[in-house]
Amino acid sequence: MNRTPYRNAWSWLEFDSTLLADNHLDDRTLRRFPVYLPPQYTEEPTRQFPVVYYLTGYGGWGAMKLLEEKAWEEPLWARLDRQMRAGEMAPMIVVFPDCFTRFGGAQYRDSVVTGPYARYLAEEVVPRVDGQFRTLPDRDHRGVMGKSSGGYGALHLAMTRPDVFGLCCATAADSYFEISYVGDFAKALQAYHAAGGVAAFIDGFFAGKPRHKHWHNAMSTLAYAQAYTPNLDVPGVFADLPFDLQTGELLPEVWNRWLACDPVRACEHHADALRSLKLLFLDAGKSDEFALNFGHRVLADRLRKLNVPHQFEEFDGGHMGIDHRIDASLLRITAALRPADGQASTSSS
Repeated sequence: MNRTPYRNAWSWLEFDSTLLADNHLDDRTLRRFPVYLPPQYTEEPTRQFPVVYYLTGYGGWGAMKLLEEKAWEEPLWARLDRQMRAGEMAPMIVVFPDCFTRFGGAQYRDSVVTGPYARYLAEEVVPRVDGQFRTLPDRDHRGVMGKSSGGYGALHLAMTRPDVFGLCCATAADSYFEISYVGDFAKALQAYHAAGGVAAFIDGFFAGKPRHKHWHNAMSTLAYAQAYTPNLDVPGVFADLPFDLQTGELLPEVWNRWLACDPVRACEHHADALRSLKLLFLDAGKSDEFALNFGHRVLADRLRKLNVPHQFEEFDGGHMGIDHRIDASLLRITAALRPADGQASTSSS
């Protein structure tokens, strides 16, 4: 089997976070993650480069995405090398942070439970990257992107930290919670009941007991609750769940707090921030298993009504196995960074 020749395509960034020190999950604060460096980084030792932050989906972390190798598939770092060497993609630094939590992720939000992950990225990771690598250290040369929960995080950071991130690409981002999340609640409830309750489910999960077939739905629901409706007064869960644990009925007072975190609603409060972006690109598969293509349709409609310039594309595919869309986003960023080439970003939906 032919394998891609190795190149020292990344460096490592490691530091102990001050902001994450008070998290209530006892997650480690010392994080180490890869920073992809384009071929031109060593070839042109005085050149500065744009930077893109890639946020992984729920249950993932940066090193897993960049360093993953599969039989007969070109690794991500090699794909980037090839396209940057060919001039198809602008040479850029791509950072792959580690924002994993005990429950699988924090939606890249600030939470009294998981820790302030939005601040961690904007106020600790970004300055460290700018201090250690030859970056173009301004928001018009700094992008954030991701898929699924990572896409949600990209949108959240673009809305709340436009001072830091000037370009945003979101693939199948968690959105329009009414259709993308509600279906998972019933599955999560089945897992909780099979275990004898939420606390028993959590204890069994971390004790390594056999997992219910809907364990992923059960864990992700807990992680999302810790991000959207954290509550330190709920032992073990540290969050308010949006449904009645016996009947499954949605609890309006909690569910409405979840909905306030939905990009299709949050965008209305952050329209000026979104209008300031150099690029806002949304994409999703036409057969996304979580109906996130429809979530993006709703979001695109909201953005259009708010006069927020954006681009929206649906592609053939679902939610899984679509890592090639990383390339699509980076090519959009390339176009936005090269307006002089006649490839400037345009507003469409």
